[in-house]
Order: sequence, then C-alpha cells, then structure tokens
Amino acid sequence: MSVLTGVQQMEEDLRYRSEKLNVEFKAWMDISKANKDGQAKIARHIAAIANSGGGRLYFGVDDDGNAQPRSEAFPLEHYKSDAIHNLLKTRLEPGLQCEVRFTEFTNGVTYPVIHIPPHGATPIGAKDENSFMHVYMRSVGPESVKISSYQQWDTILKRCMRFRDAEAVQTRDEDELTRTQAMTKAITDSVTASILATLAAGGAPAGAVTREIDWSLIDMLAEETRKDFVSQIEALELETSETDQQIAEIAKNHAVMGYALLDENDGLITLERPQSLLRKVSDEMNDVASFGWHDFIVLPNSNGPPRTRFWKVGNKDLTGVEGMRVDQKQVYFGAFDYWRVFGNSIFVICKSYREDANRLRHKVNYPFLTSVQIFIRLHSLLAHATLIAPNVAGLKRVAFFIDHRGLDKRILGRDFDYGLRVHTHLAAEQDQYRYRIVVDVGELMKDYFSVLKRLSVPLLEIWAGANFEPDQWFTRDKIDGLVQYLQKEGSSVRLLDETAQTADA
Repeated sequence: MSVLTGVQQMEEDLRYRSEKLNVEFKAWMDISKANKDGQAKIARHIAAIANSGGGRLYFGVDDDGNAQPRSEAFPLEHYKSDAIHNLLKTRLEPGLQCEVRFTEFTNGVTYPVIHIPPHGATPIGAKDENSFMHVYMRSVGPESVKISSYQQWDTILKRCMRFRDAEAVQTRDEDELTRTQAMTKAITDSVTASILATLAAGGAPAGAVTREIDWSLIDMLAEETRKDFVSQIEALELETSETDQQIAEIAKNHAVMGYALLDENDGLITLERPQSLLRKVSDEMNDVASFGWHDFIVLPNSNGPPRTRFWKVGNKDLTGVEGMRVDQKQVYFGAFDYWRVFGNSIFVICKSYREDANRLRHKVNYPFLTSVQIFIRLHSLLAHATLIAPNVAGLKRVAFFIDHRGLDKRILGRDFDYGLRVHTHLAAEQDQYRYRIVVDVGELMKDYFSVLKRLSVPLLEIWAGANFEPDQWFTRDKIDGLVQYLQKEGSSVRLLDETAQTADA
C-alpha cells in the first residue's frame, strides 16, 4: 500500500539494524528536567533531524536497532506528548511542533516515537546542557553534529530559502484569496443594501428584512468535501491485508462535521486572511485538544497545509484553504482526516473512526464506537470554533452540523476498553445519523460544557435505553474524569470553560 502503518514504519526503520540520517534510536532514558544532559541530547537530535529534512526518533531501541523490552524505570507516561513538547519549548529555537506517537510493535511492547517535521524558513537551534545555543545537522555515522563548515551552512541555507520561496507563494495566494473574498463581500453588501433601500421606500422598515441560515449551501459544501475525502481513500493502492481492508472501508465509515459562522442576520461571514487565522488557532489547539493530531491542523513548516484553493461547486466559484490530502500522508496511525475552510466561513472536516483500527488491533468481532472517541471528536470540533470566535468581527451565532456514516449494527463501547466493555448491548439500527445545532456565541464562550453536552447527547441517544441514558451519563464529573485520564495518557486536552470556573470560584 502507499501508506505505511506505524508498525510497518517501525519495521522498515529497524530492518537493517542501524540508524539512518533521518532516524535516531535511543534506549529507554531519563528525559526529565532533572537530567539536563539527557534533555540536551534529545533536543540536539531532534534539531539535527529537522535541519536535515525531518524524520523520527525512537525510544526503547538500542544503537543496533534492537527493540528493547518494556522499561519499569521509564514507563510510557515519562514520554507523553506534554513532556516532549515542554522539553522542546525550553531547548529549541525557533519552536518546533513534533508529533508524539506510541507504536505497539510486533513484540507486544509499545514504543514512543517522535515524528519530526523539517525546519521552516529558519534553521532550528538547540541548547546544550550549559544552555548555549547551537545549530546541528545529521552527518555520516549517523551523528548529530554542530554545523561547522561552509558546505554544511550552504546546504541548510539553500533549503531555508526554498521554504521562504514557498512562504512567499502562500502569501501571494492568500492575498489573492483575500481580494477575491473582499470583492464578493462588497458585491453582496451592495445588493443587500439595494434591496433594503427598495423595501424601505415601499414602506417596509429596513430592520424587518432577515435572512435564514443557508443550510442548502452548507450541506452542499460539506458533501463536496466528503466526496473528495472518499475519492482520496478509493485512490489508495491497497492490498489484501486486514489493515488495508479496514482503510478501504473508511470510504463508507466516517464522520463529516463542521460549523459555519453567522452574523446578526444569520448570514455567512466572509473570512479575512483565513490562513493566518488558522495558523493562530492551530497553535492554541495544541494546548486544548491535541491527541497527537488535532482538527484543522496547520503544519509548522512551509511545505505543509493549509493550501489556498479555488473550487467550482455546482454553479458557484468558491475560494478557501484545504488541509493535508490523504495521499500526502506517509504513515497510517489508525485514522485519516481531510478538511476544507471556505472563504464564506464554512469549516468542514471528514474523519474516519479510530475505533475501527482499535477493533482490528484488539481482535473484537463486532463493530463499535466508544463514548471516549465521540467525546474527542466533538470536543475537538467545538474547541476549534470556540478559539476561532474571538477573532471574527460581527460573529453572533455558530451553526454546527454533524453527519456520521457507517453506524449500522455498531454498539457503544464503554470507557477506555475499545469496545471490550459496553454501555449497552443495543446496536445502531440506522447507517447514517445527521443533526444540527445553532449556538449564540455568548453561550459558546461562557458555558462551554453545556454546548458540548448539547452537541454530544443527540449522537449518544442512538444507544439510549434501559442501561444507558446519555443525558444522565454526560455529567460534568464524568467528563472531567475523562479529561484527566486523557491528560495522563499524554494528550493536551481541557474544556474551555475551566478558566472561567476557576475565576468564579
């Protein structure tokens, strides 16, 4: 297949029992703040790999590429995402957002793997154990060495210039997108003003003219995004393995979700400079809803998404940006996603069910979703909208739309057991379930938990019955406990009304 699983990638990296320029092996080791030397080594290797085009760093693998047994001294929690990113924040400059994944290898042991992107327009520097900053690269050996020669500087600076050229192209594209959207908005405002003036002249008060939410347009753009996502899955060159077959089923088993930003008359708001807005919110999402990945993610280097796009949908010419396409992904971590943000403030993301990969991994013989993953998906969407909201002038309401497909005969898994325990033995009787909610922006900002509950309970109601009552299950205490568990597992997750609650207390 064209995309490797995490296990397949690890097998490939360990195949020749030696490190490569883009791969570093590290035995289980202390990377806590108390071990400055250990932190400096990890920072040096990550900076060097980033400055050499990106790659991976494995913990629990010796220098000869041998996967070691599980470590009692350094459990997986020692290498969780927060720990790695706190290390990088204090020791790398400029900052670098890496992806921390845990791969359960063929020997039954789970290994932390840091997936390192290439540097951007500036080389990555790393502090040594004495807090002196140096620039490193990968060299033969392989080793992570300080840049000391003209040839090394020439290589990295040429690469930086290529990134800067790519950034310049993105900036020009975004400027063109902004001008196009501004022109469209000006025309729309002019037509609206003309209609209002005509009605006012006829005796009708201008204020009496209101608009309804344009759900037909929202649905059309959501479906267009979904069709593109499905076509990307169907275009993959898949083989006959169980994992490949599970990937093929994503074409019919997935969720399409999103939201639209509305003004006081429920009209769609035109976004100004959407790429800049997405970059800002993507950084904030890392602190509130990062599970190794997050919704509408903007990668930290210039050759990653988002990309400015122009689409023809029906008889409409639309502008916007899109996320990473499936065919650009190198490793399959149990889920795929694809997103678009249209210039008229309609945000759409398509996601496969991570539960399906877990079902295959744990050899569960019936399909399921879990309340935990449902929470993760809906919290990620709501958090993104909540972080976007303060940055959009004139925003009054947010219209959310949820569409789950491939639900037929699925049961609801309980807690963190990947379907091995269940809330109820009732199974979904319909294959597709769609619903919408519209929320005032004030409620979204002040009572995040209540909005999250309104967004989640309708989906959970599919499995409501004698043994499971969603409205009674979805309590603040239950969700706070779930959040705390996810934090212990290394995710950066918190509800966005926690600060307000603390202040009120």
